Amino acid sequence: MVHHLQPGQSEAKDNGERLGCSAGGRLVQLRRRVSEPGFVVTVDAEPRPDVPAELITHDWAAANAAFDRLMRAY
Repeated sequence: MVHHLQPGQSEAKDNGERLGCSAGGRLVQLRRRVSEPGFVVTVDAEPRPDVPAELITHDWAAANAAFDRLMRAY
């Protein structure tokens, strides 16, 4: 569990990256990629067939939508 966030809560950093605690208490992160342009969204959980645990995209809106989905699904 993310120690300072309650399930369902998230916070945004000044650079737009996001950190959250999913409905089930899992760490969810949206980060800018370092090696190449784009964003990566991850959840600290085993992937499920219906919801992947990681998404890499170049699209900011898609990254935010994936973050919100992982916050609800995990």
